[in-house]
Order: sequence, then C-alpha cells, then structure tokens
Amino acid sequence: MAASAGLKALSFTDHMDKGAAVHGVNLASRYPVEFFTGVEISTSLQQKEYHLLCYGFDPDSTVLDEFLSYHCSRIWEHADKFLDHFQAMGFDVTKDDISGWGKSVPTGVTFLDAIKKRNSNDPRLHAYLKGEKAHSPYLNFYKDFSLTDFGSIITSVLPSLTQSIHALKGSGVLILAHPGDIDRDLLKVLKQDGLDGIEVYSSHHEQKTTRHLKSLAADLDLFASAGSDFHGERIKPDIPFGYIPGQPDERLMQVLRRRRDS
Repeated sequence: MAASAGLKALSFTDHMDKGAAVHGVNLASRYPVEFFTGVEISTSLQQKEYHLLCYGFDPDSTVLDEFLSYHCSRIWEHADKFLDHFQAMGFDVTKDDISGWGKSVPTGVTFLDAIKKRNSNDPRLHAYLKGEKAHSPYLNFYKDFSLTDFGSIITSVLPSLTQSIHALKGSGVLILAHPGDIDRDLLKVLKQDGLDGIEVYSSHHEQKTTRHLKSLAADLDLFASAGSDFHGERIKPDIPFGYIPGQPDERLMQVLRRRRDS
C-alpha cells in the first residue's frame, strides 16, 4: 500500500504492541520504502490521556519489551473497573464479553464490540450503530465515553507520561503524538525530561494548530514529525491511507536512519 501510494518512508505504530513493527522490519527489504520501527505508548498526565511515539527502537530491545509487558498486564489487571463502570450504567456486559480483547490496551473497538453483544437495542448505542456516528462508530464511542467518568478510569491505569519518557529515553526517538493545543511550558518540561519532538503534522490538527505546533517545535528545538493516524477503513474511515499534511524534519529522518543502520 505504501509503495503504491508513493510514500518514501513508513512506520507501524500500534498501541502498546511492537509486533507489527518487527514484522515490518522483516518485510522492508522487499519494497522501495524506508521502514522504521515504531510503537505508540498510551500514557496519562494530570488525568489526561497522552500518546507517546517511540521511533527507531531496536527490535530486540528488552527495555521496551519489559515496559510494554508490565504496563499492559497492569492495565488488564484492572479490567473489572471498566466492567463495573458499564454495568453501573445499566449495560449487560460480563467478563466473558471481554475474554477476547487481547493483551494490548482496550480501545473503542473492544468496548463497543463487547457492549453491543446484548445491548444493540439500547438507545444510547443507536448513534454509533445506526445513527449519525455510525460512519466511525469505534472512534466516536471512545471519544464520547473517555470524556466522562470513564476517562478517569482509563487514565488511572495508564503509565504516566513523564515516567514513560524516563523509562524509554535512549531506547528510541520519543515524539509526542498529535499534541493539539498543548501548553508551551508543559512541552518545555517534557523536553527536559527527555522528549525529542512533537507530531506537528497530523490528521488530528487543523491548519491553525499545525502552524502553532511548528512554531513551538522550532522555538524549543524539538523534532517535528508527521503521521497520518491511519487505522483502516473499519476504525477511522475518514482518514485515507498515506494522508500526511506535512513533511517531518530531515534531521529527524537522519537520526532514525543512523539508529536503524547502526
């Protein structure tokens, strides 16, 4: 897909799972596309969810393996909290419904698929299954519910952003994904903690936000990266494959090449 779309470089950045990135390394030599390892870490700071990208890691990194294993296990140890929340809302959902969720992090896909098994006629799900939000049901469901008390449950079990930066510093190039209207002072502190850059160009950002982030990156001497946040037509049908509204810093690409080729 990347070769057909004319992309020059590609990275798979699954949430809390490096399996696809390792698979991509093994496939990369067959295609005229530069491939870089990547993973997206779900974190929290001040009761808000943030996503931290780690690019250019060693596929055999035990540091990253141990980090992901520990935090994914901790998240799933608290699965009862998610169930309790939806049961308290009156949804019929049990442990059996989440048995196939996997070992990464629960998402809008896992939540909605579990709940709709026996609640598809619940009027609260109508917008996602048949109504105005059905064009992208999983993303909309997650966004809507993450803004309620449910959001505090999610952030309470995620690793902290600052601790994640400290733990993974040196293991890869650390980029804050789609940071939106993040505060400059916070970015300055995160850079001091070890953050290498921010995702300036993202399908999440409007042009005004992109200009603001580009200015912040230059002001704080942070790498400016680019990502489509493509999740496939089933999850995010509004985001086409290969859509990137800008180009990453060339110096970022040079650092990633050095890491990959060393």
